[in-house]
Amino acid sequence: MEQSNKSCWVILLTFLLMGHSALGQFSISGKVGERAAEPMPFANVLLLNGTDSVLIKGMLARENGTYVFENVKAGQYRVAASMVGYGKSFSPAFSVPFSENGSKEVNLVLSGGSTALKEVKVVGQKPLFEQQLDRLVVNVQGSIVSAGATALEVLERSPGITVNRQSSTMSIAGKDGVIVMINGKQNRVPISALIQMLGGMNAGNIEKIEIITTPSAQYDAEGNAGIINLVLKKNENFGTNGAYSLTLGYGWYEKPSGTFNLNHRTEKLNLYTDYSFFRDHSYNRIKNTRQVSYEGEILQTSSVNRREPVTTNHTARVGFDYTFSGKTTLSGLVSGFSDRWSTGPKEERGASQTLRNGVLESGVRSTHVEENHWRHIMGNLSFNHKLTQTQEFSLDTDLLFYHDRNPHEYTNAYTFYSPAEVREEKLTMEKTTPIHLWVSKADYRNKLSENTTLEAGLKATLSELENEVAVQDNRDGVWTPNAEFSQHIRMLEDIGAAYVNFSHLLPFKVKLQTGLRYEYTHTDLSTIEGTPIVNRRYGNLFPSIFVSRDLTKKSSLQVSYSRRIMRPTYDNLAPFVYFIDPNTFLSGNTNLKPTITDALQTTYRFHDRFLVTLGYSYDHTPIIDWQMHLDSATNKQYARAENLKHRRNYSLTLSLPFNPTGWWQIQSNFLATWINNTGLYDGKEITLNSGFANVNLNQTFKLPKSFTAEVSGSYQTRTPFGISYINPFGSLNAGVQKELPDEKGVFRLSINDIFWTDRFKLLSDVKELNLYSSFSGVFSDPRIVRLTYSRNFGNRKMKVATRRETSSEEERKRAKN
Repeated sequence: MEQSNKSCWVILLTFLLMGHSALGQFSISGKVGERAAEPMPFANVLLLNGTDSVLIKGMLARENGTYVFENVKAGQYRVAASMVGYGKSFSPAFSVPFSENGSKEVNLVLSGGSTALKEVKVVGQKPLFEQQLDRLVVNVQGSIVSAGATALEVLERSPGITVNRQSSTMSIAGKDGVIVMINGKQNRVPISALIQMLGGMNAGNIEKIEIITTPSAQYDAEGNAGIINLVLKKNENFGTNGAYSLTLGYGWYEKPSGTFNLNHRTEKLNLYTDYSFFRDHSYNRIKNTRQVSYEGEILQTSSVNRREPVTTNHTARVGFDYTFSGKTTLSGLVSGFSDRWSTGPKEERGASQTLRNGVLESGVRSTHVEENHWRHIMGNLSFNHKLTQTQEFSLDTDLLFYHDRNPHEYTNAYTFYSPAEVREEKLTMEKTTPIHLWVSKADYRNKLSENTTLEAGLKATLSELENEVAVQDNRDGVWTPNAEFSQHIRMLEDIGAAYVNFSHLLPFKVKLQTGLRYEYTHTDLSTIEGTPIVNRRYGNLFPSIFVSRDLTKKSSLQVSYSRRIMRPTYDNLAPFVYFIDPNTFLSGNTNLKPTITDALQTTYRFHDRFLVTLGYSYDHTPIIDWQMHLDSATNKQYARAENLKHRRNYSLTLSLPFNPTGWWQIQSNFLATWINNTGLYDGKEITLNSGFANVNLNQTFKLPKSFTAEVSGSYQTRTPFGISYINPFGSLNAGVQKELPDEKGVFRLSINDIFWTDRFKLLSDVKELNLYSSFSGVFSDPRIVRLTYSRNFGNRKMKVATRRETSSEEERKRAKN
């Protein structure tokens, strides 16, 4: 096995060191001049998308008026030029063919004018949803109802995504195991902390969300449901410029937020920083009911908990990009956040009661005070070098630090009726979790021939996590440690990876991409004293293949296959206990195994924008969170993650955008899923077959006097969740936008969940186990009204401060995936 592993590394390193002769790329060049044929030095030149005029690249013309855009990909384009004191000039739209070397000359003439040009304004707006062959893109900046909202609220309204705030789970097309990235970098925190963080992240800083269901080999194999990548806004203009937004929101309580970003760009240096603030004072109500039969008796327990939590989030970034030459770029970034959740100005209050055979046996009144404060800082350094016209190499290193402090105070007042007794219990729990990670990767890209491209890379991830839980009981006025629930655990996990990816252009307009990724994992979970709990070493190969063919100019067919893995998280494995109410607990499961998923997907595109996608996946030992277990003897209920035996998932997705009129645009997305779950529950094999559907509809209306309106809605039918079901839910949202004259800003007014239908309810009704339970709650405010004002400021004329001749004004990505 060791010899085989060494051979894999040698082969992949050989690919990384391969060199090949340079081949040309497609370029667009030309000259900008006045009507008298005089050259126009340092004019602003933009390369735009030919269909919607969205900016692709920008530069300044040289002193002789010439410009060159190199390495232009296939597609539809047009070129625009402008200069202060002159009118704009646009070329007709033209095509760049796929995988063809060559060039195209586009000359532009500027006409004189008495009015100075304030800026080059790029017209056209991307639709809210863009369905591409390998991903669905949600353009957050194009949504009115997303203004002032949180990142989590935008995800909840995205097609195919389901977020369960109480059980801290997220799924795509009914599948758990979602990996969330920000700018291509995975957030390596427990999913509960991630959902809390996204609930405090202002959507105003997000440009788009990419939903990738079948990632290629260059992505980490982690995440059997796929990847959600949040791409933050990036300023494309030269000079010093920025933007800010302020939001006033109200649901049950206040929800203010704001964002600010500043950017300074010259020919070689780009400096940027941004900051966002979000406060959410909300109302939660949790209701839990269960019934179980035990030795001829029926036990019924019901509880209700109410709280008014407050979430406060501060997020900031500062970074730079420096271009040494036309071939080398160095980038750095420091980012961090502080996310504090607390039970608010009032303590959480709850009440529960237990009935035996219909007779009241006991009751509990409880109070709970909690704070959960996550802090994070990350440092990143990346280096990109273009070896030749066909070869590119990049290095990327991250250092990440997380710290969570999560104290609790519980007071439970018990009343027993037979025999009569009154008793009070007090308990405190102090939980701290520091996490340290080091992630480093190297990527290499080489265009081997006109029709073949090689990508290869190596990656290492080293992580260390500690979790200390100190629980104390108050007995007769004396605080004593509780050894049963206290713990101090350490987890070390190392993952090494290597991949190779080939892209080929075959005859008959067939495109083929094949990839292979190898990952080796070592997970060591132990007590702080060194007593082992889980120690596993395993390696896996993850193949992927993508085949697509253009049937006509406006239709294509694609088939893809990939293998993925979902490793148990610390929260899944650690033998901790978390109190939900006096009779309900959340615990870990040290017996969990990784999930291996094989996913197959085919997509048909017709009329250039409509898509139909069929998907199938098979999960071996899938991990399902929040599975309920009842101890009938003690009437205690435990929720924990479990491995099922296997799961089959069948899905159909339709993306149908259409425009009834020039001022009315409709984007509709439909998802239908059938799930077959087979697993063991308390030693008994249970099979559940069930399907669900999801509908997402967004309508945009362009109105007179710079007004725009938007109405969006979603609905999901009853959804299987392990041996349980989630009741149907949905929401209707609306908003209106007004652009002020002279670009003095934009006002947006929105209301979410108008009819208060986005409610969560989890049901378990397993007759084979004499088990019934219902878990429901309000975890986000309905009818949230938000008023947002946003404005750009500074120099937005696409002009640099100095007039140095260069052909390297193209924007480079700061951090390579």
